[in-house]
Amino acid sequence: MSLGEITQLVTIIGVLITALALLFTIHSFKKQLQLNFFAEYTRRYQEIILNLPETINQPDFNFDALDSSSRDKSLRYMRAYFDLCSEEYFLRRSDHIGRKTWQEWKAGMEFAFSKTAFQDAWDILSKDTIYYGEFSEFVEKNMDFPRNKEKQVGTP
Repeated sequence: MSLGEITQLVTIIGVLITALALLFTIHSFKKQLQLNFFAEYTRRYQEIILNLPETINQPDFNFDALDSSSRDKSLRYMRAYFDLCSEEYFLRRSDHIGRKTWQEWKAGMEFAFSKTAFQDAWDILSKDTIYYGEFSEFVEKNMDFPRNKEKQVGTP
């Protein structure tokens, strides 16, 4: 093997090692971005939940039973929750999050929307807040709204 051939071989090996290192760095960076992204949504969710009344999950929860300041604060955080859900829905529809992440988030939404407080908040807030059509349809069709089912019982 001549000196020129050895130089070419070393150059090719160097390029391959650099390319592999670059691919590994890109993959690692992408994973880190995904973790940061997920952590940010988790942080926002926790902030919302921590600012809702402790009794929010009780079947007899009633916003009207709260004092004015607590009611306003609770509805403000409920609005933030619906906004967060709307963003998550959009991210899935746009293929920016994976199926597994969406299934986890969707299960959480379904669980939350099965509760009286979340249903009442949706009824109250949807009167002065417009969510884009697909998300509103998703909420109305795919979440468990017992009152909506009761309303539909006598409907032709």
